[in-house]
Amino acid sequence: MEGKGIYTILLAIIAVLTLSLAVLIIFLFISYNPNQQQAANISPGASISERIVPDEEMLEFKLFGGEEKLFALKSEQENPNSLVMVSVTIKCDAGERRRREKDITTRVNTYISEMEEAVGDYFAAMTLTEAKELETRYKARDDLLDTFNEILNANKQEKEKVVYRVTLQMFPQ
Repeated sequence: MEGKGIYTILLAIIAVLTLSLAVLIIFLFISYNPNQQQAANISPGASISERIVPDEEMLEFKLFGGEEKLFALKSEQENPNSLVMVSVTIKCDAGERRRREKDITTRVNTYISEMEEAVGDYFAAMTLTEAKELETRYKARDDLLDTFNEILNANKQEKEKVVYRVTLQMFPQ
């Protein structure tokens, strides 16, 4: 008799555990939504994909044939005919182990005239007083970096960060 009682109690415990496991599984299937998880991982402001690029996977391009270019600045009362001499170098992501080197080189060479035009337009809106400030140089680097990435991603469905660094040397005169 005692053997049957223990057997019944063990059977009841197993039944309760099985039912609680079944309820837990049903709860997980009902409440888990994989689309909701993916949507939570995507930030709303991120429109350009970006990765950490080591130096050996960067390609360097010099705008204006590697030479310094003179641009006219916006005229001021005290400096009506001011100029700035600019040299621009960009560093681009060539992909892991430089697998996309040919694609990036082709894309940059295709849009190099538009990038050079963007540099000219940027400095045409700047005065000599602004060009002499150190903060202006940092702002110009950031603005040109964003502009170059917009130009290189103009006809792309999936936007990616191509230009990672802009080296800007400017000498206001």
